Amino acid sequence: YAFNDKYLLSATVRRDGSSVLGSDKRFGVFPAFSAGWRISNESFMKDISWLDDLKLRGSYGALGSLSNISSLNSYTLYNSGIAGYSYYDISGTTNSAQQGFYQSNIGNPRTGWERDIITNIGLDATILKRLTVSVEWYRKAIDGLLFSQPLPATTGGAASPIINIGNIRNTGFDFNANYRGSITKDLRFTAGLNVTTYKNTVTSIPDPGYFDAGPQQQFGTMVRNQQGQPVSSFFGYKVIGLFNSDQDVTSSPAQSGAAPGRFKYKDVTGDGTISTDDRTFIGNPNPDFTYGLNLGLEYKDFDLSANFYGSQGNDVINAVKATSEFFGNYVGGKSRDLLNAWTPQHTNTNIPKIESISNFSTAGIMNSFYVENGSYFKLRSLILGYTVRPGSLQKLKVKGIRVYLQGANLFSITKYSGLDPELAGTNSAFGIDYGNYPGNQKSFLFGANISF
Repeated sequence: YAFNDKYLLSATVRRDGSSVLGSDKRFGVFPAFSAGWRISNESFMKDISWLDDLKLRGSYGALGSLSNISSLNSYTLYNSGIAGYSYYDISGTTNSAQQGFYQSNIGNPRTGWERDIITNIGLDATILKRLTVSVEWYRKAIDGLLFSQPLPATTGGAASPIINIGNIRNTGFDFNANYRGSITKDLRFTAGLNVTTYKNTVTSIPDPGYFDAGPQQQFGTMVRNQQGQPVSSFFGYKVIGLFNSDQDVTSSPAQSGAAPGRFKYKDVTGDGTISTDDRTFIGNPNPDFTYGLNLGLEYKDFDLSANFYGSQGNDVINAVKATSEFFGNYVGGKSRDLLNAWTPQHTNTNIPKIESISNFSTAGIMNSFYVENGSYFKLRSLILGYTVRPGSLQKLKVKGIRVYLQGANLFSITKYSGLDPELAGTNSAFGIDYGNYPGNQKSFLFGANISF
């Protein structure tokens, strides 16, 4: 509904159903509405000539998500397998194994919709017909986060069901500004900047108030999603240095496998012993803010555009170090960081001594040695184009031709020691480099657009 192009209102409601959910949780109702006030059309704004448009807006909406739940999630299933799974020699004679069955899937008919609830308030303005600015506060809450239910080992080997395991809240500000101008008649330019701040918190998790994720072969789980903490927070032991002598070992809190040249962990509890209770939060993969910069330049028939973007304040787990900097886990190609490894004559380093042992004080447990600064700034794309004037193409019945040369990922600025700090993951475990294929390799394209 719009009244006099000043007061704007819209509303929708949808009811979704899916057969992958149990019969009593199959349907969900998701409403949404928005309202706007175009302040620039009010009579008291008519004398402000430099302000072309000013609008205040707000919205609230909910949307359902299923996160690719299997159609078998509601059902407890049994299977049969001859290779040591469920065939048994009941009679005790040879070659007389009888078919049996084992539980392969634990069902949960109570799994329901994950609800993404978004609230925002924003202000949009156009100034001097050249500058557009948008500022917005947003809040995104995920109620009923869908995740595989953690089960104790006593449950057996059956696959756990996807359940609604907790709630997450994201808050922050969005800022966008775009300017279009000209230096001369033939030389024009555009510039656009966007910045998004970001704060993430797990607001609710069933007892015991957390669940772990992000498994790794040597470490076990590396992530703990805990109420009051950011989602996918890195969890492990805090490294405060390396043991430099036998005296250093004996004067420090008791630690399994402690020896000169190995990791020294922080005694978080202060009880004089390093144990599982001393694990703590050692990193956050959620950035403080992300940003992007778009630049464009046009001169007669030539055009040049560049797209930059970056992320600031996020951490990354470099799990590749478990194999590239230690011999106890994997014998193969190693990092040149080992040239700076600890020795009795070289103690001013954070690289442990070279040895073929993996234990609690070396590479056998998750600790802060693997957590790095994952901030980055990248040039995503640089394009130079030329448009052939239509007049010279009329005989060929060609309306226009534009040829261009594009370079992608021309540079990345980061302190991360791995191949690429821009990492994917799941909604509960991300920011982990398992040896992911990098997405920042340079590429060059030459192309032409032809219209007839």
